[in-house]
Amino acid sequence: MLIAYLLSHGLSLLGNTVASIALPWLVLQRTGDASAVGLVAAACAVPMLLSAVVGGVLIDRVGRRRLSVCADLASALCVAALPVVDGLIGLTLVWFVVLGAAGALIDVPGMTAREALAPDVAEAAGVDMARLAGLREGVGGAVVVVAPAAAGGLILLVAPSTVLWVTAACSALAGLVTLTLPKRLGRRTEATEATGAVGPGSEGSSGPWADFRRGLGVLRGDRTIATITLVSAASIAVLAPLQNLVLPVHLVGEDSPGGFGLVVSCLAVGGIAGSVLYAAIGPKLSRRAVLVVSQLVATVGVAGLALLPPVPVLVACAVLAGIGAGPLPALFLVLVSERIPEDVRGRVLGLQNAVSMTAVPVSTLLAGLVVEWAGLRETGVALAVAWCAVSVLLLVVPALRRLDGPKSGPGASAPPVPSQAPGSDVPQAAATAGPDPAAGRTG
Repeated sequence: MLIAYLLSHGLSLLGNTVASIALPWLVLQRTGDASAVGLVAAACAVPMLLSAVVGGVLIDRVGRRRLSVCADLASALCVAALPVVDGLIGLTLVWFVVLGAAGALIDVPGMTAREALAPDVAEAAGVDMARLAGLREGVGGAVVVVAPAAAGGLILLVAPSTVLWVTAACSALAGLVTLTLPKRLGRRTEATEATGAVGPGSEGSSGPWADFRRGLGVLRGDRTIATITLVSAASIAVLAPLQNLVLPVHLVGEDSPGGFGLVVSCLAVGGIAGSVLYAAIGPKLSRRAVLVVSQLVATVGVAGLALLPPVPVLVACAVLAGIGAGPLPALFLVLVSERIPEDVRGRVLGLQNAVSMTAVPVSTLLAGLVVEWAGLRETGVALAVAWCAVSVLLLVVPALRRLDGPKSGPGASAPPVPSQAPGSDVPQAAATAGPDPAAGRTG
């Protein structure tokens, strides 16, 4: 069961990653317009953000296993439609936008559903959730290393439209592998849909908007989960412009474009090492200790990268940053899985993913403006300072000091969450430990 889950995760991610490389190449080849690549990317971004929120509600109503299977199979159809249309009538910009947006609408809920399924798999397989989360992140890191090289090699050997058949096959296989998981996984969510209830303490028959409000209420009401959401989004807001803008511009300017590929590869390899290490020994360690040590190691690496030293130092910093950051998504997934009531897990994870996805384009745009206004190195320094500020927040905020103590958040014993505060449009959240106001984060 554990192998099947990890295999489906890896196959789905592999298909999406290869497609993300082959599709822009195909757009450029068919349209001959570089701006068309940006237009297709923008057309996919908005549906992804919307589907992250709406998809969370769907996951809790349809079921995690079922939606994961349906999303992978539908994604395979959307990708396969591209070479089919290309062969029949020829791909135009309109077809790229329509099919790309359709695929984006499907992929994010599928990704979230598989993430929400992880605690069910861990429980059914008798595996510690920390071990499963670490292995899951390790598989994701391995795909990030392998997929770009595989996509590049395939594009050299065959046409980009043919490469898309490979990505469609990966998505279809991911769905079929998930289908082999026991039907009982997520059955309580599916039973919830059948009865029209949303969970303990909810109104007998609530619509999607009420479902969304309850998920938002749970996210806001647990200080630990809210803080994790804020910290993760802030971390992504630093890493995205650093990796997507500052480092490539710096290394191309230094006449070392190959150095950028090396740095990104070392980041991924370090991340795999950190994730696997967490899977191996994380369950035996204090969660607070894992959080502190990982964040401090990541801070040395990320700050070093942002200060733009010579390439050999950049490579060493990339390894440190990867090793330090590797365990954090797995640790956060463990905490989220424990604290979120099962019947709203999809909604909360969907909201967290929406926050993370918003952070990427916004922070990259702002960093680009800072580069134009102040300069590249100054932008790097600003990112280093921002990461250090995030680290200080993560290490001192009270909500993340008692990670090993008795859980009092909503997921501890899945206590009922009152459906709605009197006179309010926002559901009243379950009480949590700690005197401090909620912050906010993503996974």
